Amino acid sequence: MKGSVERGTVGSALAPAKGATMSTPHGHSVVVGLDGSDASTRAAMWGAAVASKWGEPLSLAHAGRRESSPDGKAIFDTARTMLGQHFPDLKVETTVKQGSADTVLLETTERARLVVLGSTGAETVRSALIGSTALHVANRAKCPVVVIRGDGAPPDQRPVIVGLDGSELSREAANHAFEFASFFGAPLVAVHTWQGSPALKSGSRKMLMDWDAMKEEEVALLSEALAGESERYPDVSVTRVAEQRAPATAMMEHAEDGQLIVVGSHGRGRVLGALIGSTSQHLLHHANCPVMICRER
Repeated sequence: MKGSVERGTVGSALAPAKGATMSTPHGHSVVVGLDGSDASTRAAMWGAAVASKWGEPLSLAHAGRRESSPDGKAIFDTARTMLGQHFPDLKVETTVKQGSADTVLLETTERARLVVLGSTGAETVRSALIGSTALHVANRAKCPVVVIRGDGAPPDQRPVIVGLDGSELSREAANHAFEFASFFGAPLVAVHTWQGSPALKSGSRKMLMDWDAMKEEEVALLSEALAGESERYPDVSVTRVAEQRAPATAMMEHAEDGQLIVVGSHGRGRVLGALIGSTSQHLLHHANCPVMICRER
C-alpha cells in the first residue's frame, strides 16, 4: 500500500522534531484518523492530550484517493494549526495512504500504542450511532481503540470506568484503565455485573439459588481482577461496584460524570478473535463519553 509520511512538531509542519527518528517505535505512537469532520477534530485534540501526557508522538492518518491528496494536505494543515496552539512541543507525523479509511487505520494499529477515532466520519449522516469505519477498526485492531463519544472533552481528573467480568480481555482492560487513570490523576470505578434471577425454572421444577453466596462469588471475582493492578498503581483510588444488572446499563450510569469507559472487546464465553460483543457495541453507539475497546494482544 503506497503512502507518504511527514514528521515534525506541530509548531512547524516540515521541521524535524528534536530527537526524532525516522521511524516510530512499535507500540509507542498515538494514532488519530483524520477526515476533516468535526468528530475527527475532537479525536485529534483528545489524542494529542494523551500523547503529550505519555510523552509519545502523535500520528495523524488520512486515507486519500492518491498519495499527494490536496484534501489530505488541507486537513493536516488545519489540524497542525489547531494542535500547535495547545501542544507546541508535541512530535507529530502525518501519513496519507491510498485505500479505504478502515484499511489504512488497521495497518497503523500494528505499530500503535493507541488509536483514536471520531464516532462518525465526514461522509456519515450525523446521528447518535457510530460510523462503519470506527466500528470496523474497533473490531479488528491490534491495539486499544478509543472512539470519541460525547463532547470529546480532553482527559482530566474525572473518573475512569472499567468493566470487568473475569475474562482475559477484561484483565487487559483493567491494565489500560489503571494506567490511564494513573497518568491523569483520576479515580477508577471498577464495575462488575451479573444477570439472572435467584429463582430459575428448569422444566416444570423451580431451582432456588443461594443468592447471597452467588453475590459473594461475584464480589470475590471483582477483587481478584483488581488485585494485581491495585498493587501496580497504588496511587489510583478505586471504587468497586458489583451489581446484578445489565453491564452496559451499569457502566453508562456510572459514567455520567466520567471521562472514559474501558472494556474488553468481548466477555466470557466468546471465542478469541471474534467480533466485539453486544455490551461493547452498545457502549460504542450510546455512551456519553469516550469508549476504549481492548482486544487480545
